[in-house]
Amino acid sequence: MKKIFLLIFGILAGIAIQAQSADEFLKQAIEKNKAYNDISIIFNYQMINNSAGIYENINGYASMKGSSYVMNIDGQEMICDGTTLWTYLVDDEEVMISEVTDDNNSSPIAIIDSFSQNITASFVESDNPNIKIIEVKETEGDTFEKVRLHFDIKDLNIKKVHIIVGDGNEFIYEITDFKTNLNLPDSMFTFDETMHPNVEVIDMR
Repeated sequence: MKKIFLLIFGILAGIAIQAQSADEFLKQAIEKNKAYNDISIIFNYQMINNSAGIYENINGYASMKGSSYVMNIDGQEMICDGTTLWTYLVDDEEVMISEVTDDNNSSPIAIIDSFSQNITASFVESDNPNIKIIEVKETEGDTFEKVRLHFDIKDLNIKKVHIIVGDGNEFIYEITDFKTNLNLPDSMFTFDETMHPNVEVIDMR
C-alpha cells in the first residue's frame, strides 16, 4: 500500500478541467506536479473490508519536495532525502535506515513515472455536480483493481482518493488540507538521530 499511496500523492496537484481525455488529464497532472517546489497534505485514511468486518479510520500527513518526501501514518514515519530512507516506528522507538536504489525507489516522482507507463484513465459519472471523478486502471500488473480520484471543480484540487484492491480491501484517502510551494527546508527530509537519543538505529545499508 505504500507504493499506491505515493503514486496517488504524486498527482495531488489541482488541475484545470478542460475538454481533454482522462489520459491527457493525468499526463498534465504529472507535469504540473513536477513543477511545484513542494507539496504538503493532511489526510484522513480509511481501510474497509466489508466481508471481514474491518473498518479503520486514522489521520496522517505527507510532504514532498523533488525526490524527497516524508509521510506519517498510524505511528510510522517514512523520511527520505532521495538517497537514504529512514523508517521510524514511533511507538517502538526504532528507526531502520536503508539506501534508495532503482529497485526500491519509492519517491512519489519515481512511482508515478513508473506507473504512468501502464495505466489507463477514464472519466466516470459523479452524483455531485461540483465533483469530477477520474477512474484509473492498470494495463499491466495487479497492484490494484481501480482507483477513483475525486476533484473539486470549484478549487480544482483533489478531495478524495478511493482505491479498490482485488482482495476485497478498499482504501480511502480524504484530503483535508492541501498546500504547495511552502519552501520546505531540506532538513525536514532527513532523520536527525541527535533529536532522538533513545531510538534504536538499525542500519540496513
